[in-house]
Amino acid sequence: MEDLGSGQMGDDLSTEVYINPTLLTIQSAWYSFVLTLGLIGNVYIILTVCCRKEMSSTTNLFIVNLAFSDLGILLISLPAEYIKDYFSWPFNKLTCQIFVPLNEVFFCVSIFTLTVITVERFRVICRPFKPRFTEKEAKIVILIVWIVSYLAVGFPLSFLMVVEEIGSYRKCLLMWPGDLQQRLHTCFIATLIIVPLFITAGGYSAIVTSMKRQSARIRARANSISSATISFRKDMICLQQNTKLIKMLLLIVVVFWICMLPLTLLALAIEFGSINPTSKTVQGLYAFFVALFFSNSAFNPIAVYIMSSDLRKGFYSFCQRMSYLFCCQT
Repeated sequence: MEDLGSGQMGDDLSTEVYINPTLLTIQSAWYSFVLTLGLIGNVYIILTVCCRKEMSSTTNLFIVNLAFSDLGILLISLPAEYIKDYFSWPFNKLTCQIFVPLNEVFFCVSIFTLTVITVERFRVICRPFKPRFTEKEAKIVILIVWIVSYLAVGFPLSFLMVVEEIGSYRKCLLMWPGDLQQRLHTCFIATLIIVPLFITAGGYSAIVTSMKRQSARIRARANSISSATISFRKDMICLQQNTKLIKMLLLIVVVFWICMLPLTLLALAIEFGSINPTSKTVQGLYAFFVALFFSNSAFNPIAVYIMSSDLRKGFYSFCQRMSYLFCCQT
């Protein structure tokens, strides 16, 4: 999907680049908002999880990894795509080859991380007697996710990036050797999206079903024994904690797919359908879907904050410490 820009589409090097000033103004304002909100939210998640020992868990490690990939999208991919689409490329070919393909690397890291979280939660809830991920194993998995993501998409695309003159503009472009390679890449990216979509959907369906069964067993047992027993209370607390965590993860997954699927479907329709990519309607839709794609990196920390009471407590604690330090200094 790198070959489709958020401001204009197609790689016709013989024509001047047309930039819609209204679209540029709207996207500039929205991207500024997304960048600010996402930067604050993701840095907060990373600091809260890393600085509070009671929040140390494999799931939180994966959430921190998701926050790092979101920061990569906001601090590297978003500015690079914005410059690439609307302005003359101010850097050399090497920077074009390094930074622009990172967009799809961060994208793949997010997808793989959400899929790994689904598998990890499935093992904990649906297969409770199987060994769980240790924090060391989780860190190894995270490292593998980054390496595979770069080798699968970032490294190959870097060899296809070129800097070309289009009228008075220097553009960083993805130049395919032929239509076949471009279509294969589009299918590959679509597969990376659709397969994890089915995995996460099936995984969370099984998780929700298993939790309903656990709840029914616990309540049935409560009818035969005293509900004040320590065992019953522990089971209920564990179930409530898992329920809160699954609700948070489900919200993150749903928001992710809402933000990602429209762009994927439009790219497939352009590649294999009869849609004219240069029409104003398609360009407007594409600009909106790309904005939605980048917005996910700001929506994730909001979803985590809303659904995680531990993070909210960490935020209140952080504010209290800051106000205490400020008062002491004054």
